[in-house]
Amino acid sequence: MRQKSYRKLYCPVPQEQRPLNEYLNIKNSFFFNWPTLKLHKYIYQLIKFALIILFFSIFITNFFYYVFEFPNKFVLLNFISIITCEIFLILRIYLGWSYIGQKLNNPIIEYEESSWYDGQIWVKPIKILKQDRLIYYHKVFPVLKRLKKTIVYLLLIYIIIFLFTIVI
Repeated sequence: MRQKSYRKLYCPVPQEQRPLNEYLNIKNSFFFNWPTLKLHKYIYQLIKFALIILFFSIFITNFFYYVFEFPNKFVLLNFISIITCEIFLILRIYLGWSYIGQKLNNPIIEYEESSWYDGQIWVKPIKILKQDRLIYYHKVFPVLKRLKKTIVYLLLIYIIIFLFTIVI
């Protein structure tokens, strides 16, 4: 079904470089599918990732601040490391979705036929362009919005925690 519109028209772009196939690949990959989940499952995945980071950051933070001597700084430094790792993860996910969104929204596909770096350009026909833009505006754009909100919330939490470390 997904290849019918590309098959009807001659499309010299290799299968793995077509924007629709790249969208389906990123949608089904492990980290990149998190923002497509329902909100409570998305938050659950972020919390699971935070707990994994906490497990490792406790040992690293213990080298800087001993738990029983500086418990406040120990906890705050762990929170800072968790938030920092989550911001980097969300930024990576955002960059991947942004790349796919640009390829879907762009009327021109730049591709390589072989591995000899012979860049080619193919102008999408109107039918394929409409299909790709429909996918962009209804599937990719909401994901990008959610990721932007997540980054803003994480940065706000980061700033608040950082201010607490200055006060303490």
